[in-house]
Amino acid sequence: MFASRFALWALLSGEILGPPNYQFKGSNTYWGKVRQAFSCLFGPLICTKVRPLLVRKSGHYRVDIEKLRADTPACQGLVHLDNAGSSFMPNPVVKALIGHIEREAAVGGYLAARERAEDQEAVYGSLARLIGAATSEIAFMGSATDAWDKAFYSLGLGRGDKIVTAFNEYCANYVAFLHLQKKLDLEIDVVGPDDNGDIDLGAMRQAINSGARLVAISHVPATSGQVNPVAEIGRLAREAGVPYLLDACQSLGQLPVNVKHIGCQMLAGTGRKFLRGPRGCGFLYVADDFRQQMEPVFMTNQGGRWVSAGTYEERRDARVFEVWERNVAVQLAFGVAIDYLHALDMDWVSGRICALAARLRVGLAAIPGITICDIGQELSGIVSFTSTAQSAEEIMRKLRRRGIITQVARVVHTRLDLEARGIDTAARLSPHYFILEKEIDRTLEEIAALHS
Repeated sequence: MFASRFALWALLSGEILGPPNYQFKGSNTYWGKVRQAFSCLFGPLICTKVRPLLVRKSGHYRVDIEKLRADTPACQGLVHLDNAGSSFMPNPVVKALIGHIEREAAVGGYLAARERAEDQEAVYGSLARLIGAATSEIAFMGSATDAWDKAFYSLGLGRGDKIVTAFNEYCANYVAFLHLQKKLDLEIDVVGPDDNGDIDLGAMRQAINSGARLVAISHVPATSGQVNPVAEIGRLAREAGVPYLLDACQSLGQLPVNVKHIGCQMLAGTGRKFLRGPRGCGFLYVADDFRQQMEPVFMTNQGGRWVSAGTYEERRDARVFEVWERNVAVQLAFGVAIDYLHALDMDWVSGRICALAARLRVGLAAIPGITICDIGQELSGIVSFTSTAQSAEEIMRKLRRRGIITQVARVVHTRLDLEARGIDTAARLSPHYFILEKEIDRTLEEIAALHS
């Protein structure tokens, strides 16, 4: 009841409708604030499109949250609000991971892998279905950074070429920009925010149309709840004939992602965050009709078949970017995680995550001394805030002692954005669908107690 009480109090007292400490630009209008409060109070009731893991009741479908939580035993002892960092793996994923390692111990890695060859292959189909791609467009990677780098460095960018990115781009990607800028004198054109805090699409169009060789942005920044207008940017890039590389690490598993709708030719994703897979896995999407425009930054015997003493035959699908050696147990477990998500309705997953995040934002806004750091008109399941009473590190440590797992968003992660706003660190909360409303309310009560 904590969040609901505070949301109603905030509406009536003017903390939401008057000059608030609820300072993300996209909700700074009267109706924007009403919409945020409404989503907190009623979002869990209206975001209910579901399929199995579901239970039929009275002719309607509903999600069996307790079944999902039973698949995640750690839920019984911890409130996990760091799913943007690394989520809890459900039991089927853990069993797949451990089971294959035990099989390797029993018969050796090669035989164990051959026994599961069909299951390994099925992972590509599950990933393709997740993003609306073809199986030939998917490559398994050891991490999203590995996937993103292989795409970026295989584009054959030349001296003086121009990259268009956004003010909230992630550190690993931006460091790669700087690396090639140092080597090739690349131009990095950073598009800033508009008055709502979103990527300025007018400036983006101008930047793309003035000689860009690549557009590279993140779907959801790591340090705020903002959702970038990726489909609109895809349309601009497509009209100009400019390749588009999307970092979808923070959106996959919490938002619907369809590469055809977005219009990107390349996409990198990770398994450990909202997809609830193990660490050490990621994937790369490369559109079939774009693949031949890329020159793999290096070649292995997975990407090319050695056909004679002096020649090799290059693969024509996305797996040209793979290496042969991999953690088979992790790949199999990643596939189980994707299939676990496929058993749910993505619209329900997204709606529930966003409703829980909205509940957090409205409750946090009612606590004196807290400022919400999320900007933009469309928000995701990542909530960040600063406090005048406690540092982000202190909040993380004190909540951890109370069984609540959170994270610290740091300026080094999205330097251009946070530095411009004078934010060095912020507390970051990121709920998943298995979190209960009462756990959100308990978290708000604990944070309020730190400010009393």
